[in-house]
Amino acid sequence: MRVRRTLRGVSTSVGMALVIIATPLRAQNPKTDLTLGGGTVTFPAPTATDYINGYVYSASGVTFILDATTGNQSHTTTVLIRATSANLGGSKALADLEWRRSDLASWNTITSTNVQVEQRVMVRGGLNDPWNNTVFFRMKLSWTGDPPATYAANYQITLSQTVP
Repeated sequence: MRVRRTLRGVSTSVGMALVIIATPLRAQNPKTDLTLGGGTVTFPAPTATDYINGYVYSASGVTFILDATTGNQSHTTTVLIRATSANLGGSKALADLEWRRSDLASWNTITSTNVQVEQRVMVRGGLNDPWNNTVFFRMKLSWTGDPPATYAANYQITLSQTVP
């Protein structure tokens, strides 16, 4: 006996999963740790002076510390930043959020793609080990464009490392 099944007007799909098993690589030498402090960024309630000046500044910054933990090779470490939110909520554009390093005066608009914050060559127990800096934030303000609201966005700080 033969059983036949017919489906009409039904679409089916097959899902496939690819599993990759990562094994430790010897090329992971040297290893560098990235530690963040003050990860939550808050802004005070804007004052009339803030609106006149066009910005409100975060109450504190985000400190990053890089520490070479293994290996003795010279390697280049790069700290990157990006937003993981599309906007600040409501009609407030992501471009209204800016950041800067504590040792620089110029401000940068945060974007949704990685942007270099700082880069240094490191050697464990020697050159630039450890090293750190702080990222500060500010938000653009407009009397007419920013109604009272709670604005929020997420950001990501990433460490990239290359060995020559």
